[in-house]
Amino acid sequence: MPPLRILLGAAALAASLGAAAQTPVATCTPGPRAQCAGADLRFANLVGRDLQGADFRGAKLDRADLRAANLVGADFTDASALAAQFGKAYLAQARFVRARLVGADFESARMSKSDFTQADLTAANLSGAWSVGTRYEGARLDSADVQETKFSTSTFRNASMRGTKLRFAVFSDVDFEGCTGCPVDW
Repeated sequence: MPPLRILLGAAALAASLGAAAQTPVATCTPGPRAQCAGADLRFANLVGRDLQGADFRGAKLDRADLRAANLVGADFTDASALAAQFGKAYLAQARFVRARLVGADFESARMSKSDFTQADLTAANLSGAWSVGTRYEGARLDSADVQETKFSTSTFRNASMRGTKLRFAVFSDVDFEGCTGCPVDW
């Protein structure tokens, strides 16, 4: 019987060969209308960049820094942006459908008419954000911080807000139908 270290070495070699045979991750040059679908932009520094209309569908943006970026009309559908920074970003008409945004920071962001349908915003920080006409249908905002956020004409149908910090949040003309943990008597 071969020594254990030879068996372990063979297993590690097989695993690395299998990983090398996979398709390389897409790369892109972030900018206006950039095609970054599936790109690996983890830890990227995109502070203040003009990324208007960029396609980040399925991209990996974990811990990326997009503070104060122009993300008008950008598409983050199915993207992973765990603990990413979006503070003071301009997100009008941005799409975050089914995006993984656990622990992401949207403090003081402007998100008018954005779409967070089925997004996971667990423990995300939306404090002081401006959210007008935004969709959170089926979204998960459990343990999120939405203190001092202005929600107007937004929809939270079938969303979850268990343990969400709501102090001084404003909900005006908001739809909470089927929402769990939402402030329905607001």
